[in-house]
Amino acid sequence: MVDIFGVVDADKPWREMLAKYEQIPLYDGEVPDYDESLGQRKPSITFFRSNAEQPRGCVVVMAGGSYTHKAVHEGEPVAKKLNEAGIHAAVLDYRVIPYAHATIVGDAKRAVRYLRYHADEFGILPDKIGVEGFSAGGNLAAMACFLGDDGDPGAADPVERVSSRPNAAVLGYAAVNFVSAEDFDDDDDGFNIMKYFEFVYRDGMQFPPAFIWQSMSDGLINYQTALDLCRTLKQKLNTPVEMHLFPYGDHGQGLADRGEKADDLACVWGDLCNRWLLHYGF
Repeated sequence: MVDIFGVVDADKPWREMLAKYEQIPLYDGEVPDYDESLGQRKPSITFFRSNAEQPRGCVVVMAGGSYTHKAVHEGEPVAKKLNEAGIHAAVLDYRVIPYAHATIVGDAKRAVRYLRYHADEFGILPDKIGVEGFSAGGNLAAMACFLGDDGDPGAADPVERVSSRPNAAVLGYAAVNFVSAEDFDDDDDGFNIMKYFEFVYRDGMQFPPAFIWQSMSDGLINYQTALDLCRTLKQKLNTPVEMHLFPYGDHGQGLADRGEKADDLACVWGDLCNRWLLHYGF
């Protein structure tokens, strides 16, 4: 498999990371829209339990990767950072292109539902399940919030009867491009990856408290994108937002504590985020 940057088997590091842990399938039976011929894994979560003795909140971690693969440094290390604060984490292995964006969002919503349904088994507070995403994973986390639902009480699958609405959202250099309904055409001929990042806000949508962070020198996602998201959440939904803009750092920083992407300013975001989640009862 070649990603959009021409990298052959860009998914290999992610597979190797998953192999170290137990993957928990999100579906016991048939997986909606699953196509075995595409050679991708069925959606799953890898649960990182904190050392907390009492039930705690849990955050679904959604690594970025242009919707073609997932970046390891935005998965396992982020989950372990959350564990430092006594917060459980679940790294989501979601499907990627050529699956439709709606199918991928379905994986994210299912992860929230699954954890809420199985909250007692995992030691999770069912009303404290958040999402955390980076870049394309940030888009996915945001969509899980905007498109969340209260569940289908008539569904045969008991997990589907449970709400998919996250209780908090952490968005790092999230790729969310707001467009008008007139400018969004979902019926274009041919594949257009930019459509995965475009979103039409509609009245009546909901969004939980949000923590947004971004580097102002990000060469791929302009910081104005984060400002637009913050403005939309506050002005249209009156969502409580904590936002941090850092002066330095390229795209894909993750925890901003590794190698050439280490930054002694941006690296504080993880601690700030943990404090924020604890404030909201996680």
